[in-house]
Amino acid sequence: MASSSVMSLNGPSTPTNVPVNIVHGTEGELVLFLILNMWPSHFGLPILLAIILLSKRVHRHPTFVNLCVGFIIIGVSSSVLLYAGKTHGPEPSKILCLFQASMLYGVPAFASLLSLMLVLQMFLVVRASVQKQTSQGPQTFRLWAMLATPYIALLISIIATASVGAANPDSVSRNRRYFYCSVHSDLLTGSITIFAAVFLFATIVFEIWTLVILYNNWMVVKQPGGKPRVAVELSLPIRVMAFGLYVTVAMSLSLLSIRAPESPVPDLVIACAATVVILIFGTQPDIYRALLFWRKQPASPFNQTGSTAASAKGFTRFVDSKGEP
Repeated sequence: MASSSVMSLNGPSTPTNVPVNIVHGTEGELVLFLILNMWPSHFGLPILLAIILLSKRVHRHPTFVNLCVGFIIIGVSSSVLLYAGKTHGPEPSKILCLFQASMLYGVPAFASLLSLMLVLQMFLVVRASVQKQTSQGPQTFRLWAMLATPYIALLISIIATASVGAANPDSVSRNRRYFYCSVHSDLLTGSITIFAAVFLFATIVFEIWTLVILYNNWMVVKQPGGKPRVAVELSLPIRVMAFGLYVTVAMSLSLLSIRAPESPVPDLVIACAATVVILIFGTQPDIYRALLFWRKQPASPFNQTGSTAASAKGFTRFVDSKGEP
């Protein structure tokens, strides 16, 4: 039985028991799906990363760099069929199709954890700033855990999907999801849904918690005659939480689509994620200043994130790649 599965994986056989075109996409939507995945992963995000890594004026925490790298991987994985010239016509080979399916079935947990780690980092910085914690000692283990956890989840998902697909070659198909290859397995998709939902719920919890902290301290600052404890600069936290909210909504749609796929909208919404990263985080003032490096920068009381010196005391540790909350 195992040998026959391997032979089927290597052959161009057409699945006999896999639903065809259960996602009702069109040619125009396929083109849009590929553009939304390719332009940020092949152009926009690499430029943003280059600015962050090469410019002396721009500093970002490793969790944000990790997010950009992760969405480049997602965009490249979504474009595999285009690279191979297999977006149309006969079904691609089982090995190629299973390779893409294995990568993309890891996206729900992978993207959810990338976003969770960014939101968690923001929460830790906000809490530390409010509590006037200037240092909590070395946090090397926590940092590496935050960076590695999404990739561990991706690897587990890849192995699980590849195992299911190799054992059931007829379940591997491009036609079923239209935009990309998939594996038809209720147990696999159910597991993916549960794990990703847990991470999305945690993201929501930390976002709400952060908002509560910001709201409470904003009210303290605004109280007449009250002595302000901390001046909170809201631009960066709002950007992070806006992105976390978007990913929560997008991944929730994606999980619903995994369980009951039909509309192409969830796939297109999650394909917009990398573009949203660029729009939210690539429009910060320090990014503009780094892009327009030939222009003389006017003197300003604001720092790299647009905050005053007083309010930046805690938050610069979020954008600084060397800082830790």
